[in-house]
Amino acid sequence: MKQPSALVLAMTLALPVAAETAPARSPDDLLRLQEQIAETEKQKALDQAGKVKAAAELSQLQAEAASLASQIQTAERSLTQAERRIGELDTREKTLSADLEKRRAGMGPLLAALQRLTRDPPPALAVSPDDASKAARGAMLIAAVTEKLNVEAQKIAATLKELGETRAALVVERDAARTQEAALTQRTGELKGLVAKRQALVQELDDGVTAAEGRIAALQARAADMTDLMAWLDEPPKPRDRAGATAEEANSAPVMVASRGAKVAFTTRRGKLPWPAMGDIARRFGEAEDNGATAQGLTLRTRADAQITAPADGEIVFAGPFGDYGRLLILAPSEGYFVLIGGFGRLDATVGQYVLAGEPLGTTAGSEQKNGPLLYIELRREGAPVDPMAWFVPVQANG
Repeated sequence: MKQPSALVLAMTLALPVAAETAPARSPDDLLRLQEQIAETEKQKALDQAGKVKAAAELSQLQAEAASLASQIQTAERSLTQAERRIGELDTREKTLSADLEKRRAGMGPLLAALQRLTRDPPPALAVSPDDASKAARGAMLIAAVTEKLNVEAQKIAATLKELGETRAALVVERDAARTQEAALTQRTGELKGLVAKRQALVQELDDGVTAAEGRIAALQARAADMTDLMAWLDEPPKPRDRAGATAEEANSAPVMVASRGAKVAFTTRRGKLPWPAMGDIARRFGEAEDNGATAQGLTLRTRADAQITAPADGEIVFAGPFGDYGRLLILAPSEGYFVLIGGFGRLDATVGQYVLAGEPLGTTAGSEQKNGPLLYIELRREGAPVDPMAWFVPVQANG
């Protein structure tokens, strides 16, 4: 008979155990595990598809954000140019205005003299011909200078008007650039929030895929462990000669009680086995469990830290954590029978140890369990579960 590897049997599986449910190990349990694996695979596929979609949306948002950033830079460049041009026009306008005022100030005396000559011309008979000629030439000179100054002043005024119009257009351009920059900045802020959300979603979905992969691996390992142990228990016993076994076989194969020289055949102990612990029966063999499966053994509700003893002489072929059993002990009495006891709070026995009926094996869990600890007992013969009630003395644990 082959023995499950130490890695397989000692692996602690982190799936929850229903408080009132006997340890799960049956074809139905394997089917449920396979269904859980399929459901987890489906969820993993959904998360993976969602991750791909979210990543694509994230790329689009990032591309839009990059485009908006470029547009903002263009708007900033236009805004800077408009503000610089407006500053230049303001300086030019001030210079021209000052020049115009200077020219106007220089024209003042000439204009005043011209106005006096126009208002009070000298009488023709009161002046000599030379004086009249000089006055006429002066008036003509003043008129010519005045006309020239007026032409220049008109040019300056036209330039100032053009500068004003240009400045007004640049102000409109600047304000439009500011409005565009504000709108682009607002959209960039919105995009930043969307990008952050998409990044969080991608990370969340990625974490979901990773978690699903881990859960699938755990479920697959649990199914493999369960299959291995069931196959091991289902094999018919093969008597072995320990003296003639190889070193590898001696270390790997569980020793049957028969090879240790059992004094009493196990079948003769039917109805006489001592109960491994004191307690009340919480579930009998064949009754429906909370999950709908049929109980393959019986369950006792014991006191906290109750003493657990060997129900028969035999060799311990497995002792340690195993799936929903918690701490599990498998005793091989003889004749192809196995006694499985699960629910140890403390397990004192070791693999390979030969124990006698009544010898202490450990204790149940402590008082932290609600309604008291549960101890599971299963009897198997060549892979088939057997009702253990008929094998124990009918004076204890008969709740």
